[in-house]
Amino acid sequence: MSPYIVVVLLFSGVIGFAAQVTGLCLVRGVSDWSRGQRLRLLAILSSGFWVYFYMPLAHLDLATLHLAGYGFHWAFLVGGAIFGLGAALNGACSVSTATRLSSGDISMVFTIAGWLLGWLLFDYIDVQFSYSVQDFDNTWLPWVATAGLIAACVAVYWRNQQAWPLWGGIMLVGVLAGAVFLYQPAWSPSDFVRDTGLAIVRRDTAILPGIGRLGILIAMLMGMALGAWRHQRFRWVWPGLHSMGKHLGSGVLMGLGSTLALGGNDFQLLLALPAASSAGLLATLGMLLGIRLGLILIGYKKSAVSMPMPSSKEI
Repeated sequence: MSPYIVVVLLFSGVIGFAAQVTGLCLVRGVSDWSRGQRLRLLAILSSGFWVYFYMPLAHLDLATLHLAGYGFHWAFLVGGAIFGLGAALNGACSVSTATRLSSGDISMVFTIAGWLLGWLLFDYIDVQFSYSVQDFDNTWLPWVATAGLIAACVAVYWRNQQAWPLWGGIMLVGVLAGAVFLYQPAWSPSDFVRDTGLAIVRRDTAILPGIGRLGILIAMLMGMALGAWRHQRFRWVWPGLHSMGKHLGSGVLMGLGSTLALGGNDFQLLLALPAASSAGLLATLGMLLGIRLGLILIGYKKSAVSMPMPSSKEI
């Protein structure tokens, strides 16, 4: 095991803590945007580009930085939209599902089970798509993007210090996630669940996550739980039958969508978008549209439920 694992575990714990404290969630970001509060979504969409911060290490052959890039394909947009719709109905995206579970919300267990069912369903159907690989141009983009991120951080701190904890916390997640990615590209909770489930079903120990990935997951969940306890957010939530079904179905949509798009929102934001690929842009756009559609549907449902029923005389 690499001696760097101690640093990676520490970074993973901080990522979990910061994700819990800042409310790092793409669904919440879209919801805030619809109310005119744009900072959270802008921070989430830009956080993954901090992986460029480690580009000099790659140039010096001190680290390996593989950015996934794929060309245009309709499956990325459709998959992103399906994932986004499921995330909105679930009330949480990939990372925030883990933060809510770490806060005591047991209904997220059914969401995770739904992820697995969605992946296995797609694997059972065995639909194959031809995705074209798109090369990443690392000549100028990393330097311009990093300079832009630094300038944005200075601007937020200078003009709105009240918003700095939110912005700075999400940026911290991006910086540390890039470092963890150098050690283990498939570090996210959703990747761990997918590979574990597929390894069990296929009886293929080759894709079973190793002890390092398990340690990263545990450290991240501990950081999330600590953040929930520190800010008095930990509450046991035991779902009823309706809630179980809702989160299970939402998870299935998220699993199917992430399979079509070759990754959930954590992959798209932290890896695909920084790769400047058409696929990452399409998948992220689809997720934003799907989340917005889901929030609209939820709003209509709440309006219908809260609408007063006419009296018998009015009928």
